Amino acid sequence: MKYYYFHGYGSSPSACKAEAMREILGAENVSAPDFNVSPEEASDLFDKLIEEISSSNEEVCIVGSSLGGLYALYVATKANCKAVLLNPALVPMVIVPKVTDEVPVSAVVIAQKLSLYTYEHYNIENISVWVTDDPLINHNALTKPYFYKGVKEYIEFDTDTASGHEFIGFKNVFEKYIKNHK
Repeated sequence: MKYYYFHGYGSSPSACKAEAMREILGAENVSAPDFNVSPEEASDLFDKLIEEISSSNEEVCIVGSSLGGLYALYVATKANCKAVLLNPALVPMVIVPKVTDEVPVSAVVIAQKLSLYTYEHYNIENISVWVTDDPLINHNALTKPYFYKGVKEYIEFDTDTASGHEFIGFKNVFEKYIKNHK
């Protein structure tokens, strides 16, 4: 299985979650695109990734964190592959202004369009959602209702297992996931 890691706003392809995935799966099995680009470049990158994943003969799983969770959901929906969403920021118009006022409105609008598309078209069987005690995202108000059709799995981790918006404890949780899904 090929894995992709989609980082969140202000993070990077070398984030600790991406590094944990590389350590667990081997660097050759994990691709982590850089989303620190303009909205237009991000849109082109989505198209490229959708084409790459759709034409792959390998099974694919995208792991996306925060805003990367929304991106992962969009690409997984379009490419019909699996996704694991970590504290996903699925409602950008609510989340992004809490984080920064420096994000261009065009970026928020594009993210909102992705959100609206995936809200109607995601495949229940492909989506796993993992949430923690996130101080940034109220998952009861923003995440659970988003998945009105349901998902393959929705896991709320206790603070002893994983915590915070950064998903501290991800490496151990992901390693158990991989062992259970091989």
